[in-house]
Amino acid sequence: SKEMVASMLSCRATKKELEDDNDTSSERYQVICELLAQADAEVGPDWDGVTVLEDKNDKQTVVMPDYIGRAVGTGDTKSVLRWINANRAEDRANAKSSADMTSVPALGVAAAGDQLALMTILLQLGADVDCRNSTGHTAISMMFASSELAKVGESDRIRLLLSWGASFFPGDGISREYCIRKARICGKPEHAIL
Repeated sequence: SKEMVASMLSCRATKKELEDDNDTSSERYQVICELLAQADAEVGPDWDGVTVLEDKNDKQTVVMPDYIGRAVGTGDTKSVLRWINANRAEDRANAKSSADMTSVPALGVAAAGDQLALMTILLQLGADVDCRNSTGHTAISMMFASSELAKVGESDRIRLLLSWGASFFPGDGISREYCIRKARICGKPEHAIL
């Protein structure tokens, strides 16, 4: 599917970037290599490098231009709304970053950028609260990363996502149990009871 190919291409790009920076002995490089091997196995060795099977979803995923991705991350609401409203035929509230940026949905970019107001607007415009990036993470699972738990105001973003029906999915790093454990490890036990 498109997601599997996007994940594989994203891992390849990150691996090349780390190799270009001579960062081949880091833990991040090892994780990327494992993810790439997993993605290669899912796509299969007979993939021709071009053909991608269509998903059953009739809507094409809209890819955010880089400047819009930056605007979402910095909370430039005016620019984001202007872009979304420029073509209402496209589902721009659910737009994703490019594949080499792991196809993060706009809602996930806003959540990671600590943009509560923009998250609310995107949800009101129809953003899918459970939309996943190419590695399978949703906005709620990304909120439980150590870097996000260290930020001030993360509980408001988590509460917002949960109030809109955000789901936890089984799997490594995205299950409810994993997120609760991560919150406790990072000294945020109050998130375990949200």
